[in-house]
Amino acid sequence: MQAVALAIVPIFLVIAIGTVMKRTKFPGDEFWPLADKMTYYVFFPALLVENLSKAKLGDIDPTGMLGALFIALLVQAGLVYLLRPVVKVDGPGFTSIFQGAVRFNTFVGLAAVAALEGQAGITVFAVAISLAIPVINVMCVLTLARYGAHGHGTSLRSQALFLAKNPLIIACATGAALNGLDLTLPPGIEPVFKMLGAMAAPMGLLTVGAGLQWEATRNAGRSVGLSCALKLLIYPVVLYALSRFWHLPPLETRVLVLWGAMPSASSSYILARQMGGDAPLSAAIITVSTILAIITMPAFLLMLGM
Repeated sequence: MQAVALAIVPIFLVIAIGTVMKRTKFPGDEFWPLADKMTYYVFFPALLVENLSKAKLGDIDPTGMLGALFIALLVQAGLVYLLRPVVKVDGPGFTSIFQGAVRFNTFVGLAAVAALEGQAGITVFAVAISLAIPVINVMCVLTLARYGAHGHGTSLRSQALFLAKNPLIIACATGAALNGLDLTLPPGIEPVFKMLGAMAAPMGLLTVGAGLQWEATRNAGRSVGLSCALKLLIYPVVLYALSRFWHLPPLETRVLVLWGAMPSASSSYILARQMGGDAPLSAAIITVSTILAIITMPAFLLMLGM
């Protein structure tokens, strides 16, 4: 228990520092959008390229893990659609519940996996990202196209361009290609990627804290509760069950359970604003799920003996 606490607590302390910095307006409101952009377009892609390019999976065959993750994503999406009549929300509200239940906060997950599993965990996490990001984005864009108030750019061509320009997908493809061709980053370039990648987790966690919208939680109701329950309780159970069914090794099982217990991602709010979702509801789901993840992440690890 102590090891889990020592790994998880610092993650949320850094998030709390980001919240305090934002509320005290240090270093200024204009800093946070730029920091978020730098993390998304530079720091995290650098980490993915550096890790995937030199990843040595050895005896690990990621096929089972990726299969379990793909089925879990379909199950999670199906559950949200099945429960829609129970929630009784409008179309935009449903899209926000959907995004909250299926999207994951990459930065929280990265920090947790790195703290608990080290370099091997980061590599497995990066492999999982290469599947999850395109699948989740397609699911969310299609849902917003169907139920959002003013979905736009939802043709197949627009969706393909949207995914093709995603910096994380580009980074995963680049790293995997280098690895597959048995190439490495040049000696003078690899340290640059390593240094930039080392900034991904701390800067990402600070921006997560700065992005929390406490005012949005005041009207949090059943919709927020359902989305958070699906994301933080049901999802990790589904992933654990599939991991056992596939007889996945302990490392892959722990990474998948951590994946399921992650809070929802801030990108839900951005996409909701762009495509006619319920942006205030998305903000509330992100904030509440981040707070609750302080409990659910270590709880699942402890209950499952990890």
